[in-house]
Amino acid sequence: MRLKPIWKANNDWKFIFTLAKLLHKTVNELCNSLTHEEMIGWAAFFEIEHEEYEKQKKQAQTNSALRGKRGTIK
Repeated sequence: MRLKPIWKANNDWKFIFTLAKLLHKTVNELCNSLTHEEMIGWAAFFEIEHEEYEKQKKQAQTNSALRGKRGTIK
């Protein structure tokens, strides 16, 4: 049996605890009530949400840099 790298295992646990907190459940309740497919769906949802956040953050930084350049051109 291959073990996951420790960082991967820690990320899995962080995800499970975060989801339990958001759904107002204990980790035990969460693990006993969600199917494997639902857990994967939640993970995909959070990944997409994070990607959208990073895209918006990058766009805001680009817009801020462009505004700064416009102010210095004469």
